[in-house]
Amino acid sequence: MDEEQSGTNTALVIVNMQQGVIDNCVHPKKIVARIQELVAQARDTGTPIFWIQDERDFERHSASWRLAAGLDPLDGEHRIFKSYRDAFTGTGFHAALNTAVINHLVVCGAQSDYSVRTVAGRAAAMGFDVTVVRDAHTTGAETFEGQTLTGDQIISHTNKYFATLDYPNQDFLLKHAKEIVFLPVATND
Repeated sequence: MDEEQSGTNTALVIVNMQQGVIDNCVHPKKIVARIQELVAQARDTGTPIFWIQDERDFERHSASWRLAAGLDPLDGEHRIFKSYRDAFTGTGFHAALNTAVINHLVVCGAQSDYSVRTVAGRAAAMGFDVTVVRDAHTTGAETFEGQTLTGDQIISHTNKYFATLDYPNQDFLLKHAKEIVFLPVATND
């Protein structure tokens, strides 16, 4: 059963889908295609879209800084430029969400184990309802302390983390892209 996301206070948040990030991630074409579908649906319903980009590791306007081909923000969509893994730190992200009266974030992007997990977890800790799109986030292999995990293993572990995250009086959901349904945003015409 599809769960409809209230268009009046839901936003689509796309994290770090920059060329310099996804070059090292698994399944980039599939992830970009799913995010394109989410963006089209959000635009069709008037759901606000927040594009988050890393500027700590990538110089603005460089080839690595640019969003992946096919992901093109429109005028009027929110652009958040961050210098830390946490998009709420040192940016106007939280203020922009409050101004738009957003209380539910639908999160996708890269990298699953870093910025996606941090944005979604921080949003939940701050009181937002959060839906992580389980098949629309990606990362690459990582080695630490002699242990290597593949990108797919990290994605699976990240999804397990989100599947069990719980906060009082909040919804924290893990859904496939095809299960996301944005409702039309009411306009004051």
